[in-house]
Parts: sequence; structure tokens; C-alpha cells
Amino acid sequence: MKGAIRYCLGVGLVAVALTVSGCANQKTLKVGIESDFRPFTYTEGGENKGFEVELWEEIAKKGNIKYELVPMEMGNMSTALKSGEVDLVIAGMTVNKARKDNLAFSDPYFQTGLVMLTAQDNTDITGKDKLKDKTVATRIGSTAYTYAGMLPKLKEVRGYPDINRAYEDLANKKVDCVIFDERNARDYIQTKGQGKIKIVGDVLNKESYAIATKKRNKYIGNINSAIEQVSKNGTYETLYMKWFGSKPKKLPGQ
Repeated sequence: MKGAIRYCLGVGLVAVALTVSGCANQKTLKVGIESDFRPFTYTEGGENKGFEVELWEEIAKKGNIKYELVPMEMGNMSTALKSGEVDLVIAGMTVNKARKDNLAFSDPYFQTGLVMLTAQDNTDITGKDKLKDKTVATRIGSTAYTYAGMLPKLKEVRGYPDINRAYEDLANKKVDCVIFDERNARDYIQTKGQGKIKIVGDVLNKESYAIATKKRNKYIGNINSAIEQVSKNGTYETLYMKWFGSKPKKLPGQ
């Protein structure tokens, strides 16, 4: 009996030691977020905020992932992933073929699209067919920049490292139109751009956002499972309503 007790205690101690060792050795992932992409991710008063920040917090809980957020500009995201400066990126990154050739992506967690914006008093531009000889602004390196570059007969596609500068130039009539993410555009209109700029026409191009990593990342399975869980348990819908003011038309996975 004493031998059996000693054996059970020994097994228990080994199990505890392995658990503690596993926790101690668990890597803290560096997760890239964009420093100013409202309402998705942004830094304000030294605090990281936004829909994606809170969504990632819930995903990390479900996936048992330790992490540290690393704010940066979108233009540095892909390079930071490839160099190992960050392990993951959750920053409104659109899934497309060019990026999938170099990076791995989780299941999509957000559906959005590109929209056109003009100055509030502009009545000439009502759709993309009215952009002949016009200057279109957007963020350089974005899918909107690629999209604008394929539009025929534009005067110029002007790329900005910071989309807020493009919005400001639009309000000051230094450019004719901005093309960018719908949710970010609406957030700007409701805050800094209220009464200065407006959205015109239909959504131009539907896009999906996903978490990006280097190829063959071992965390993708856990992340996808966590995205499914927060979608099914109501967490996703709660966060969506908090940051966007309405229920999502589609949940991740639908």
C-alpha cells in the first residue's frame, strides 16, 4: 500500500513538474498591430485599443497563447513577419493571392470592402466611372492602392504612408477622391471628417481580413479553433456591436 501511495505521489509530482515546465517554456508571441487604423487597432495614451485588440485577447484566451502586442505601421508588417520581429499580425490585413504566396493566414475573421470618398460638396464624382482625369489618394501598399492603380484614365494615384493624411488632403481638396476600407472611412467621417468628406457610390471590392503569420506556423490550428469558439459563443457579436454599432451580417465561418 505504501509503495502504491509513493508511486501515485511520484506520478502526481511528475505531472505537476511537466505542467509547470510547459508553462515556463511557453513562448510569448509578439503580435503586430497597426498603430493608427481605427476602429480596428490603434494606440491612444499609451494604451492599445480597438476591435482587433479585443478580439485577439479573446482568441488568445481560447487558444492558450501568451503574447505581447507590438504597434507598428502597416507598411512594416510583412517585413517584420518575415524577419521574425513579430510572430503574428492582426491588423486589417486583407487575404489575397500575392500575400498568400509569402505568408500563411488564419480563417477570415472580418468581411469588409473598399469605398470611394469625396469632399462633402463634390457633386461630380458619384461612382468609379466618374474618375477620369481625377487624382485618387489611398494608403501606399494597400489593396486599395492596387485597386486604384487598375482603374483606367486616372490623372494620378497618390499613395500616402498614413491614410489620415489622405483624408485630410481630400477635405482640403488637394485630391479628388480617396479609396479605402469602408469601416475605417466611416469611423473617420464620424469623427475628424464630419461635415468635410462623404462616401459615394457602391462598395467597390469585397475583402476578408485574417491573422497573418510566416509559412508553417504551428499556432494557426489553435487560432482557427479559437476564432470558431468566439464566433459561436456570442463574444464576436458582442465585440462587433461595441465597435461598429450593429450586428455583423455574417459571422466568421459562415
